[in-house]
Formats: sequence, C-alpha cells, structure tokens
Amino acid sequence: MAVENVIMMDVVGKIKYVDKFAKDIFLFNDIQIVDAMHEIDSGRFILPIREENMGELLGFAQLVSGETMMDEKSFVKTVNKLNELYKGSLSLDMVSLAKGDTDLGRALSKAKEFENNLVLEYGEIKDINDRLEALEKSKAAYTYLDELDANMSELDSLENFSYSLGSVTKDNAARLKSIYNSVTSIVFHVGNQKDNEEVFMIVSPRDLEIESQRILKALNFKPIEGFSDEYTETPRIILEKINQEIKQHNEIKSKLLVDLNIHLEENRNDATDSFNTLSLYGNLSIIKKYMAFSDENFYFSGWISKRDKQRMEAIAAKYPELIIMFSDTNSGSGKPPTKLKNNWLFRPFETLVKMYGVPSFNELDPTPFLSITYMFCFGFMFGDVGQGLVLALAGLILGKRGVELGKVLFRLGLCSTVFGFMYGSIFGFEEVLHPLWVRPFDEINTILLAAVMIGIVMLLMAYVYSIINKLKKHEIKEGVFGKNGICGLALYASILGIVGLNFGIIPFAGVLTPVLIILAIVLVFLVLIREPLANYLMKKKPLYEETASEYYVESGFELFEMLLGMLSNTLSFIRIGAFALTHVGLFMAFQTLAIMVQNGVISVGILIFANIFIIALEGLIVGIQALRLQFYELFSKYYSGDGIEFKPVDLEINLN
Repeated sequence: MAVENVIMMDVVGKIKYVDKFAKDIFLFNDIQIVDAMHEIDSGRFILPIREENMGELLGFAQLVSGETMMDEKSFVKTVNKLNELYKGSLSLDMVSLAKGDTDLGRALSKAKEFENNLVLEYGEIKDINDRLEALEKSKAAYTYLDELDANMSELDSLENFSYSLGSVTKDNAARLKSIYNSVTSIVFHVGNQKDNEEVFMIVSPRDLEIESQRILKALNFKPIEGFSDEYTETPRIILEKINQEIKQHNEIKSKLLVDLNIHLEENRNDATDSFNTLSLYGNLSIIKKYMAFSDENFYFSGWISKRDKQRMEAIAAKYPELIIMFSDTNSGSGKPPTKLKNNWLFRPFETLVKMYGVPSFNELDPTPFLSITYMFCFGFMFGDVGQGLVLALAGLILGKRGVELGKVLFRLGLCSTVFGFMYGSIFGFEEVLHPLWVRPFDEINTILLAAVMIGIVMLLMAYVYSIINKLKKHEIKEGVFGKNGICGLALYASILGIVGLNFGIIPFAGVLTPVLIILAIVLVFLVLIREPLANYLMKKKPLYEETASEYYVESGFELFEMLLGMLSNTLSFIRIGAFALTHVGLFMAFQTLAIMVQNGVISVGILIFANIFIIALEGLIVGIQALRLQFYELFSKYYSGDGIEFKPVDLEINLN
C-alpha cells in the first residue's frame, strides 16, 4: 500500500536480436518505455567506458531515432480490418504469442488472401447497402406527395412552373406562413420531419423563380433529397415500386450475409492467427519507435519496478553481448513515474486520487488514508441498511461492466449499510431495527460532536502525512517549522488542548492552560521565523530569500491564515453530522406527506419515490461533500499530486 520503487533500465544490444528483444518487452508488459534518443541526448544514458564497450560507445555518434525508421500503420490497418470483419470479437492472445516464434510473412499472406476472398462478397453487400440507402431517401421524399394524383413526369415537364420540396424549422415555418400573401409562389404544407422541421412544397412561376429562391434561402430552406428522374408515375405507384425493390434487395442481402458469416467462421482460426501476429508486429514497431539505432546496435530505455530487476536480467541473459544497466531515482535518471501498489480494497480509490493528481515518487500514497476516511465519512452521512445495499448492488453491476467508479460505489454502499445498522435505519424506517449506537435525530448533539471529533482525528493524520512527505523531500523549513509541519501539528494540538481544558473536556485546567498558552505562543513564533531559522540551522545564506521586512509581512499574513484555517478546517467537518441528520430528516418529511394523503397506494408510491430520490440525489451530494473534505481540508495540507503516472506497454499501445 505505497508508491512502488521504480528504476531506469538502459539496454544496448545487437540489431539482429531487436525483434526478439522487443517481443520479450511486449510480453513482459509491466514497463514504461522511454524515448532512448531523448535519454542519450540528455546525458542520462551512460555506458561504462571499457574496451569491450567501444563499439557501443562509438555508435553514439551515428544514432538514428526509431521514430524515423518504423511505421506500424500498415499493420494497424490490416488488424483493424480483420477486427471489423469479426465485429470486434478478435482479441490479442498473449499466451499463444509467448509460446513460440510467429511467422510474419505467413500472417501477411493469409490476411491478404483472406481479404481478397471477401472483397467480392463485401463489394456486393456494399452495393446493395448503397442502393438501399438511396431507396430509403426516395421513399421518404415521395411519401410527402402520396396524396398527389398526378404523374411525376407531368410535374417535371411543366413549362411555366417549377416546384421544389424542402423543410424549414418551426420558427421559419411560422415566418413563411406570416408572409404567404407576399410570397411569389404557391406554398403547400405536406408534412413534418422527425427533428420537428416542417416540410413544404413550393410551386413558383419560372419568371419569378429567382425571387422565390431568394426568400426560401433567407428561411434556410433545405431541399428534400431522394427524387429521381427514373420515377415517372404517381407518388403512390412509385412508393409501391420502391417498397418492392427494398424487399428484394433485403432478401438478397440476407442471403449474402449468411454466406459471408459461414465463410468468416470457416476461416476464424486463420483470421485469429493473422490478427495475433499482425497485432504483435504492430506493437513491436511502436516499441522500436522509442529505440535508437546505430549500424550494429539498438539502444532501449524504460522504467520498471525495482522488484522486477531480476526478471529483466534473466531476459537479458538470453542475448549474447547485450548490455543492461539499472539506475535508481537518485542518480539523475529524470523524474521517475509513480506506480501505485494497493490491495483489492483500496485499489478502486486510486481513481479519486488521480482526479486530484498522481502522487510524486517521493511522497506517501494517500490512497489508503483516503479510502478509509472517505468510506467512513460517506457511511456516517448516508447510514441506511436498505439504501446502502441498493448502492452496493448498483456499484457491483457497474464494476462488473468495467466502470472503475462502480467499484468505489460498491464499497461506499457497504459502509452505508454498516452505519445503517448503527443508526437502526432501513429504507428510512427506524421502527424495524434496533440501533447499535444512536438514532441521529434522538441524539443531535452526539452526532455533531462525533463529526467534529472525526474531523480532528483526520486533520491530525493529515499533519502526520505532511510531515513525513516534507521530511522525505528534505524540506526542513516546512517539515519541521512550517504550518503543516511538526510545529504546525504541535500548535494545533495545543489549541485543541486549551479548548478542551476550558470546556471541561480535559481535567487540570488551572495547571495546564498557562503551559499550553505559552507553548502555543512559542510555536507561533517558530512558524513566523521558519525561513531564517531553518536556513541558520542548515548554514545557508542569505537567511531571507527576499528582504526581511517583505518576509515578515508575508509570513504574518500566512500565520493569520493558518490560525483561521485551523478553525475553519475543524468546523468544516460538522457537515458530516449535518448530512447524517439531513438524511433522516428528508425521509421523515416524505413519511409525513405519505401519512397526510391518507391513501394506501399513493402513500406507498410516495415512500418508494422518497427512497429513489434520496438514493440518487442525496447519495450524489453526500459523495461530493465527502470528496470535498478530502480535497480541500486534507489534501491541501499534505498532498502535492505532481507526479507522473506509470503507464505500462499495454496502455502506451492501442491498436483497436
């Protein structure tokens, strides 16, 4: 449950092994590839200067980026075509690819043969589809004129008049109707379209056709497509002919599709093999784009987990004369990516963490802390057995369908269920279950006080996280003397102690209060002078980054903001208790309404609606509020989120 240690791996090998090595990298999968040319140019790809490495070292002078040499587009095009033929049912079989060598030539020839065999059948189906599309357009067009008892040939051969059929929006239709008297055409309303546009037939004298078209253009008149000179009969007869032709073409198409599906199934194995091989070589081409090449060698770089070092060394041992080097995050190998390692319970909450930002490689992973506190706060605010189980079921279904937030919802629903037993609430009713703790509306003060205490514990933990993160980065000024460092934590604890003593929560007020007040004043002073104090202890000069007066003015305002923030951050957690009370109160309002209507069916309907409304709307609001507490009250104290996410090979490369 932490940020996993990663190391940079640099490899130099003979070009004759590049395809096999790239395949091993692809099958290894858990590696983030880095542009080797960029690593070499930046001076981070460093070979030991030894006699046996002279060829590889001399190769640096003649390097060419793989980006200029590799092209995966032809592979991708063929792979996507195969996948399209099988409606996305083909998938990359990593197990079969790992078993042995793949024959690229055979895969290409099979794919070409397969494609040639299908060209004729697909071409025929495409022609039919094109014809059906044209027929459907014609059918829609002539349907508007199905009441017309005249041959289309007579309309088309009018000497003194022309006609057009088109649609306008409802607003423009109203404008057209308002100017009927001044329009130089005869206007017939002949129907409506699905997008709520109205269709009109416009008959104009040929001498006034230009004027009519000008008016229609101003109304954004869109001509109806689908009329054809091949149809000369009345619209009704034309529609009969079109329907008959559509039926015939659909019958032919159905037969062709059956034959095509039989052909596809007969060749599925060959298609799958070709798909796997071509997908692999497409991926290998993309991997090699990240490499650099000399006349004899290839150069490769990538981030791997530290625990995978021995596995990579075993792979490298298969290739003669291959040089493999590892460097950790402190050896100038660039900013490493962050690879999170969490168990099954916390892993879905990584999505929420990444919404704020990816953890830096040298800070604590906030996922476990966020997971526990987020689930706890949500359950506290939305405690109900029945509604919690509904959320859990919805989350389970969404999670099974690959929605990552569905897995979060499943866990939140279970926490809501647990707190439902604590409150004795099931679908809003509090008469069925006996509470294991309290009923919120019966113990309002207890709920609100508990919410504040929860907030205090969470804030104290946030201080601890902040101190660890800053000390890991060797930030003594902020880690020890900063507002979120050791002094900040001690000051917050002192203020809590003073409040507790004066409210009778903690005994010995007379003795301890002066001590805590003096301690708080000292801590405030230390936070105020943290920059010169830290620089003095670490023997850095000058003591101030700016002038002393500027520093103390700025630091004074920050100190005031810090003290105000301690109060506001703590009181902000009252919302946890407030939403717990709101959750109960909202259902009570619906329950009162159900009793007032004095109708069994309507009352049941109101209560069902109440639960749906509460689950959907209040569940969303509570989820947002709990997340707000994480981001604004806690993350702002200890989490930077300025890391780079670790992206393994399968996320870099996507052919589908």
